[in-house]
Amino acid sequence: MSIAKVFALMAVLANALMIPVAQAASLTFVVRVPPGTLAGSTLWLSGDRAELGDWNGAGLRLLPAADSTWTGTLALSAGTSIEYKVTRGNWDTVEKSSGGGEIANRRATCSSGDDTLHIKVAAWRDQTEARVTRAHTITGTVIHHDAFASKSVAPRDVLVWLPPGYARGAKQRYPVVYFHDGQNVFDAATSFIGTEWAADEAADRLITAGRIAPVIMVAISNTGARRDEYTSDKDSRQGGGGSAAYFRFIVEELQPFVNRTYRTRTGPAHTAVIGSSLGGLAALDLGLAHPERFGLVGCVSPAVWWADSAIVTRVRSGTKLPLRVWVDIGTAESTPSAAGQRVWLDHARLLRDALEGRGWQEGADLHYEEVEGAPHNERAWAARIDRILEFLLAK
Repeated sequence: MSIAKVFALMAVLANALMIPVAQAASLTFVVRVPPGTLAGSTLWLSGDRAELGDWNGAGLRLLPAADSTWTGTLALSAGTSIEYKVTRGNWDTVEKSSGGGEIANRRATCSSGDDTLHIKVAAWRDQTEARVTRAHTITGTVIHHDAFASKSVAPRDVLVWLPPGYARGAKQRYPVVYFHDGQNVFDAATSFIGTEWAADEAADRLITAGRIAPVIMVAISNTGARRDEYTSDKDSRQGGGGSAAYFRFIVEELQPFVNRTYRTRTGPAHTAVIGSSLGGLAALDLGLAHPERFGLVGCVSPAVWWADSAIVTRVRSGTKLPLRVWVDIGTAESTPSAAGQRVWLDHARLLRDALEGRGWQEGADLHYEEVEGAPHNERAWAARIDRILEFLLAK
């Protein structure tokens, strides 16, 4: 049944029941691409709704028309506002300014009819970065394992940071910290928004000051399947729920490789996993699923609201596990997927209460922190990564 017929049927039922129904409307996009766009490209709109891929790099597929233009139509309720960008399928090919710089998210509001928007793409990221390249910001030694292959998930880059003195200490072994969203952890040049966690600088400071033991850090890059891989539950609006395959990749393939290749200290007491947002959910869920592997969890700005707070239900119904858990949240956190007053903050408090209800104790094996005025981005997480690492790894 077409969308128009669905709305028509809803209107008939609403009239019978005297229930107001949102009016059907649509936005048609006409996108003009720049000269030099690669032949055979596929264009997408990626944005803040499930129909736009929830910022996964794809979303609404556009079809080629005449004269270097592409078109696509999005059915919405009248009055709906969206944010989006044009890509060629992922964030490596997102639109840029003519000079290769970042542009603000495009915005549109659907009126009560059928609107047409004309958009002109100035440049693409992959075709401008040869001219405009961000400076690398890596501190220390980072080993690249590009396109790390897996039987469970798509290949992805893995970066391994080695602590000061690693090359000299032929017999010394080190704890390991695994990070989700790895391209944002060490290097502003690879980060989507140009800011990083600065985990390499933080670890270097803490090790030099003797506040933590030397540690190996493993940054696992995300892919276009991020939403699915980082969630253990399907959200009714946004999908997801495919973390089992991602967890198999980490536990059965990546972690054994790291332990074979580098001088690691194995066991849960020496192994941490840290992530933010959906990655915060993935970090805690990985610890809950594999406490025999990961005993230290950094659950940073977690998207606890996902799938009606399923992570809270899981903690409440489970048993106390030997995990040392950091949970934090900024009081100003908001995203297109979960905007509105206190959505992130209130749900983080629910998670804290669930953990304490199951026996985790603040100041012992649990740290909960609310960061006044902190938003939802890498710059905010970089401001507290020292405290996270020290809580999980303090001597």
